[in-house]
Amino acid sequence: MQVPARLIGFAVVATVVSMASAQFGGFGGFGKGVGKGDYFTLVNNPQVRTEIKLTDAQVEKLPAAALKALTEVLDAGQLKRLKQISLQQKGNAVYLEADIKKELKITDEQAKKIKTALDAQAKEVAEMQQGGNFDFQRIQELNTSTTETVQGTLTADQKTAWTKLVGETIELKGFGGFKKKNN
Repeated sequence: MQVPARLIGFAVVATVVSMASAQFGGFGGFGKGVGKGDYFTLVNNPQVRTEIKLTDAQVEKLPAAALKALTEVLDAGQLKRLKQISLQQKGNAVYLEADIKKELKITDEQAKKIKTALDAQAKEVAEMQQGGNFDFQRIQELNTSTTETVQGTLTADQKTAWTKLVGETIELKGFGGFKKKNN
């Protein structure tokens, strides 16, 4: 099952909020660590979604609601930087999101090549998981080669526009002990 891009975006916002929550002792006394007790993380958990009977229509509204809540707390510069970091963390699928395709002027032919590369990566990862042969090194190699393929489809102008969209690269630590670099 492929995760819709809007859920990935929400997950990034939820993770950032969770990290801040953990760093500052939780919101309203909730949370004693990342992902424990804050509302953003809880509502992103499938078991909690089932428990509170969250509908698909409600799930679709969550990213916008989370962003709206953040706009009430963060100033414009903070919000811009958060969006940049979110784009950096989304991975190569971000290039297929409608707003990014429009912003970078990605053609249908480029989108097709990007989707083909993503599908090939997903297929190989799924085969590893099904075979019980999960190889983290191979996953990193796949990520690198897929990124190279995706970047290879972009024009120089698109790459420049992307660099402006994502701002300065940040390596986030604390996501299961792994570091994620900008695409």
